Amino acid sequence: MPLQPITRRSMLVGAFGLAAAGALSGCVANNGPVPSTAAAGSKADIGEVEGTIRFAFWGGSDGENAGFAHAKKVFEARHPKATVELQTLPYDGFFSGIDRGILSRTAPDVFRVDYTSIGKYTSHGVLLDITPYLSATESAGFLPALRDAVRYEGRTYGVPHQTDTSAIAFSRDALDEAGIGAVPDRLEDAWTWEEFTAVSTKLRKALPDDKYPFAYDWTAAGAYRWASFLYQAGGSLLTPSLEHSAVDGDPARKAMAFTQRFFDERWVPANNTIKTTVYSDNFFLNQTVAMTFIGDFLVPELADGKNGYQGGKWATTYMPRDQAAASDLGGNAVVATRDTEHPELAAAFLKFLVEEDQMRDFCQRANELPTLKSLADTPLDYAVRPDVMDVFTQQATTITETAVRETVVPGFASVNTALQDQLELAFHGRGTEAAVTAIDAAVEQAVSA
Repeated sequence: MPLQPITRRSMLVGAFGLAAAGALSGCVANNGPVPSTAAAGSKADIGEVEGTIRFAFWGGSDGENAGFAHAKKVFEARHPKATVELQTLPYDGFFSGIDRGILSRTAPDVFRVDYTSIGKYTSHGVLLDITPYLSATESAGFLPALRDAVRYEGRTYGVPHQTDTSAIAFSRDALDEAGIGAVPDRLEDAWTWEEFTAVSTKLRKALPDDKYPFAYDWTAAGAYRWASFLYQAGGSLLTPSLEHSAVDGDPARKAMAFTQRFFDERWVPANNTIKTTVYSDNFFLNQTVAMTFIGDFLVPELADGKNGYQGGKWATTYMPRDQAAASDLGGNAVVATRDTEHPELAAAFLKFLVEEDQMRDFCQRANELPTLKSLADTPLDYAVRPDVMDVFTQQATTITETAVRETVVPGFASVNTALQDQLELAFHGRGTEAAVTAIDAAVEQAVSA
C-alpha cells in the first residue's frame, strides 16, 4: 500500500474539484445529450462481445483492487474475444482527467463514479444510455433507491455497483469505564437523540479532559452527512421538486441545535469540524475519542493488526434516531462514456459487474454493501470483521428515498460546498437561527444557480 493511500474520504474531497466542474461545463456544447429512442430491454440479450475497453477507477483499498482484478479475469474467461484494461489512478485529479477525456473523446470506456457526483454526468448527456441493455427483471433487481440513483429523466446511465453508509464504532472498554452497559444490537433499539445525549454526557464526565466521547464523519466534502440529522428530525435539504431549499424549518433548527451541542458540551474535539485535516477514523485510531462515526469501508483500516485500532475491543452500533432513523448515501456506480467505440461490450461489462455472484465477491472482499435485493437480506462472508458488518447492513435500510434523490441532483457539488462553508461557521459561534437561515440561503443559491 502507498504511504498515503487513496481512500473514500479523499475521494469525497476530490469529487468536487473546481477543475472537474469547470471542464465538464463545456461538455454540453461539445458532445450534447443524444435523445435515446431504444426501448427498455430491447438489447438486453447482448450475447458474445469482443474488443478492448478501458475501465478507470481509483485505488480505494486492497479489497477493492483485488475485486476488480477478479472481475476482469472472470469476464474475459466468459468472453475470450474481449479484453478489459484496468486503469488504476490516484483519486487526486481523477474526475478532472475524466472530464478532459470526455471533451477530447479520449476518456476511458468505463469508469467509476460516486453517487454524490453522478448527477453532473447524467445531466450533461455524456454517458452511455444503458436502458436498452437492461431487462425489466434486471432493473427491478436493484434496491429501488439505488436503481433511481443512476437514472435521469427516465433513462438509466450506469449500474449501482455498491453502497456504504455510516454507523458508530466504539471502544468497549471506554464505555464500560463510563458505566455504559448494553449497546443497541438491533436497529429498532438504536439510541434516541436523548439517549445518545445521556451516553455522551456520561463519557464526557468519565474521560480525561483531552479525550472526547465521539467524532463525526462530516470532514471536508463529507459535510452532506450533517443532513442525516436533518432527515432524522423529519426535514430535508430540498423541496420535492429538488429546485429549492427546504432547510428553513423546525427540523433544521432542531438538528442544528443538537449538532451545535457536540461542540458546546465538548462531546467532540474542537477540530472535528468541517474544514479540518483530521478525519473521524483518525480520532478513533489515536484513541482521542471513545466512539466514532465511520463508513463500513473503513472497517479494514480499524481492524488492521499492525496499524489499526490498538485500544482493545471495539464493536459497532447504529446511528442515533429522532422522529426516524436515517443515514447517508455513500458508495459508487459504474458508468460507460457515450462515445465508447464498443457500447455493447461496455454494457455487457456493466451488467456483469452487478451479477449476483460478482457483486457478492466484490462486496465481501471490500467490506462494502450490495445493491441487489437478492443480496440485501443475505449474510455475506466479509473478509474483515464480519461480526460488525451486520450493523452497517441494517443501517443502510435507513437511507431514505429523499436522501438519495437529493444526493444525486446535478448540482449537488454546489449544495455540498454551501454546507461546508455554512456548517463551519455554525460550529464556530454562529447562533442556531442565524445558522439555519444562512444554510437555507446558501442551498437555495446553489440549486438555483
